[in-house]
Amino acid sequence: MAGRSKRRLSWRRRRRMVGWLKIILLWLVVIVVGYYAGYLVANLQFQADRPADPQIIAHRGDRAHAPEDTLAAFRAAIQAGADWLELDVQRTKDGQLVVIHDETVERTTDGSGQVADLTLEQIQSLDTGNGERVPTFEEAIQLAKQAGVGFFPEAKSAPRYPGIEAEMVAALRAQGYLERAILQSFAYDGLAEVAADNPDLQVCPLFGLWQFDLDQPGLESARQVCAMGEMALLYPWMIRQAHQDGRQVYVWFGVIEHPLVMRILLALGADGLIVDDPGRLAGILKR
Repeated sequence: MAGRSKRRLSWRRRRRMVGWLKIILLWLVVIVVGYYAGYLVANLQFQADRPADPQIIAHRGDRAHAPEDTLAAFRAAIQAGADWLELDVQRTKDGQLVVIHDETVERTTDGSGQVADLTLEQIQSLDTGNGERVPTFEEAIQLAKQAGVGFFPEAKSAPRYPGIEAEMVAALRAQGYLERAILQSFAYDGLAEVAADNPDLQVCPLFGLWQFDLDQPGLESARQVCAMGEMALLYPWMIRQAHQDGRQVYVWFGVIEHPLVMRILLALGADGLIVDDPGRLAGILKR
């Protein structure tokens, strides 16, 4: 009898525990729904509605279907309907600007070594996949110009290459494509300096993990900001604040680039998404 009573007591405790867990889960759902509903209502109140034409920004080209940061990836992105080509820029040993994401060539080519320790000839002898090679910055500009799409280069590892922002601006100006470009960087000081020296330049400071404040001293003139998508999901009020300041918000992804997440961020007011698969975003936008 004692054993049966203990089993009944244990069963009742489990039922109570499950009941409390259900109540806690319900309240969590209510809080989350209320949080985002409040944001959407506030957006309507302040007329910060969803942008009429969100921009498709191809992250390192159409890297879902071609080797990243190559001319093939950029052509594929244009075919997929991208409005902008996003790419990364570093500098070779002989002072040439090349389009490659990492400071080393191991991950994206069949070679090895630091980009800064290799000449342009050495880097362009490497295979980035499917017979593609690392393009120069000028080649990427020319491709974008021929296609008439926006150009969204990042000064990658900028502190390692002093003056790289000014060199990128000079190349864009020489190609007559500065007005269709937005220069992005995590190096705020260098971005602020080049923006001050070139009033006709558009810049977009990048904001990453655990960064919710999109204001940055020295970059008050920036009309675009690039926020990490995961942070915008946690705190969408940063989008509203940027819009109230007259800024556009372009969102990039750390991990969770998914169609559902894209739809949520668009509903929250993102002006554009920087994506690995521009064709998928074009399908969501029904372009």
